[in-house]
Amino acid sequence: MTNKNQWWGYLHTQGTIQAKRYFGIRDIEEANESPFVQNVFGPFEASDRTEALTILSVYFKEQK
Repeated sequence: MTNKNQWWGYLHTQGTIQAKRYFGIRDIEEANESPFVQNVFGPFEASDRTEALTILSVYFKEQK
């Protein structure tokens, strides 16, 4: 069985997608306060960073 962790991520103003491990609501609050963050998504479960980036890519593509 694969253990899944909590992740969150954001779309940077330069267009890159960043995936981060989720440790608490403050992670997302700080991202929302940043002038470099366009959009935030999470937390969500993923097996690893690769899966987290895939989930984020789909989410941000659907937001366009």
